[in-house]
Amino acid sequence: MLRYEKLTKENLDLATEVQNKIFPDENGKKNFIDSIGEHIYRKELIFWIVFKEKNPIGIIGLYAYHEYPEDGWMGWYGVLPEQTGKGYGSEVFDFFENYAKENRYKNIRLYTDELDNEIATKLYYKKGMISEVYKNKDDVFYEVSNTLIFSKSLTDQPVEKWNNKYLGLNEQEKRQKYKE
Repeated sequence: MLRYEKLTKENLDLATEVQNKIFPDENGKKNFIDSIGEHIYRKELIFWIVFKEKNPIGIIGLYAYHEYPEDGWMGWYGVLPEQTGKGYGSEVFDFFENYAKENRYKNIRLYTDELDNEIATKLYYKKGMISEVYKNKDDVFYEVSNTLIFSKSLTDQPVEKWNNKYLGLNEQEKRQKYKE
């Protein structure tokens, strides 16, 4: 059974270390620091380190935009490379979905790039998510790959597609370049 430890000042370095092993070309530390503070730029911003017994094996987060308070977005979701293929990714996804339901979000969403995420995208489809290509002219575009938005309703109503509403990926990209 997996254990989820909320990110705090005390475990910030461990969370960053786990995130960097999963996403070596990206830096989530600024997001993590923001989640400990006031995070006024988000309605909610929370992260957990995922443990198997005493060993960290992954990370997961949830954030929500003030403009779209019914949507819980998945952030920094991943399992350490040496822990993949054991069903942990599915279990962590279920934790995220259950947290979103318990906190009355109507939809869950995430964005990812299409390239090099075949295993993850298969899981998202298996979990009942739908996808669409994100092409907001005022936001960042990846020249190598499409950005995909995955969505799922947590109610008995069908999920509405995101339809290219502004996500603020330019701002997120700046956060990922954070240096101490």
